[in-house]
Amino acid sequence: MVPGRQNTLWVGTQDARLLVYQMSDPSSTLLELQLDGGPVICISHIEDSVFVGTSEGYIHVFTRDVSVNEWCDNDPLTKKLGNNSICAMLPIGGHMWCSCGCQIFVISPENVTVEHLFSTHNNTSAQVYKMVNSGSGVWLAIRNSPVIRLFHAKTGEHLEDYDISTVVHHLFTGSHNSSRRRRAENVRVTALLASSSTGALWIGTSSGVVVVVPIAKPPVAPKICGPPFLSYMGHYDGVRFLMQAQSRIRKLIVAQSTEKENVYEEITSQVIISCGKGMEDFRDHTMGTAGHSEHIQNSSYLIVWHYPASEENS
Repeated sequence: MVPGRQNTLWVGTQDARLLVYQMSDPSSTLLELQLDGGPVICISHIEDSVFVGTSEGYIHVFTRDVSVNEWCDNDPLTKKLGNNSICAMLPIGGHMWCSCGCQIFVISPENVTVEHLFSTHNNTSAQVYKMVNSGSGVWLAIRNSPVIRLFHAKTGEHLEDYDISTVVHHLFTGSHNSSRRRRAENVRVTALLASSSTGALWIGTSSGVVVVVPIAKPPVAPKICGPPFLSYMGHYDGVRFLMQAQSRIRKLIVAQSTEKENVYEEITSQVIISCGKGMEDFRDHTMGTAGHSEHIQNSSYLIVWHYPASEENS
């Protein structure tokens, strides 16, 4: 049994192992379990259940015994959803959305039954590998595609498509750098983030560009409701992930007279973070990879966008 009262970190490996660590002591392994179904692809948590998806279409569901507040690790519920990898899982409305190929399985965590099943694409070989929730909608990214698709979170109805390739091509128009021109030829979505604080969908691309599109706020479906914005700072390679975090900054308030002392004001804000290889300014059409050292090009960089509280609520 894994103690449920402790904060834990669940890690899946390429050799199909599941490792659970105690957050207060990362050197201590609470659980090491060999799973069926190939390498672990994704892990997600909903209420008193942890879902583990594998490359061969299996999900393993671990539940917590609330009477003793312990995780039951010796007998997980296992179900095979298909022959494709479980690439993405997303908790929505008390259910877990699991992608397997082009299909979405809406699963009840209580008994691991499929309560709803629908297809996201006419091409049966398409593979959903990113999902984000915003209000009554879920945006999906298809592997090796520049198109994201919006579905209703309750009915699974297809509501909208958005193609980011034209926006990225426009950014690189006029560039004399051969690397940028190549990256604009086959644009794909590599990361997704729905941010309520910025009222936008953040899209990471294979070309290193981050595209930001405004989406409608609840209670209406989160459809695109304005022109896209592009970040002129990006990466040399595909955006690996996007995430949102809270930031606290101490701002110095200088006293207006010598009779008063300087004070610090704590400002809470939201930041959006992207990760990718290298960092470059897309506004510079002359400087390509030759303008930066090999260390910068091959190192992983984080780019941070800061949104003060006053702008969030405006």
